[in-house]
Amino acid sequence: MNLVLFIHEDSSENGIQLKNHIQQEINGIDLQIFQTFNSLKSRLKCFSHYRDRDIFILLAESKKRWNELVSLIDLLEDKRIILILPDDSKITISGAHKLFPRFFTFVNDTYDDLGEVLKKMIKKEKIKTTN
Repeated sequence: MNLVLFIHEDSSENGIQLKNHIQQEINGIDLQIFQTFNSLKSRLKCFSHYRDRDIFILLAESKKRWNELVSLIDLLEDKRIILILPDDSKITISGAHKLFPRFFTFVNDTYDDLGEVLKKMIKKEKIKTTN
């Protein structure tokens, strides 16, 4: 299992805080970080069928980034996704549901809720692979 983290290279301090928080929360799990939309898209295309255990954490810090991620809906199908959304508008939340994320939250400076969900997902995967 890998964690695939998308934080765009133009991300603000929130992206750095998210990356640091995730690195503190996980142990023994490979973390792949993608900082451009094209590199994420390539990653999704290359491993579209046989990496179903991966968890994708996608930061959409702005409406522009959100729209780019939504355009990947076909490549994100059947992936375990955690979304960090730019706002809590009805349009954004409605779009998020179309991606069928395991969890979504909003851009903030703590990401404590995300850390707890991530720990549970990793623990569940470890139990599943040992049985």
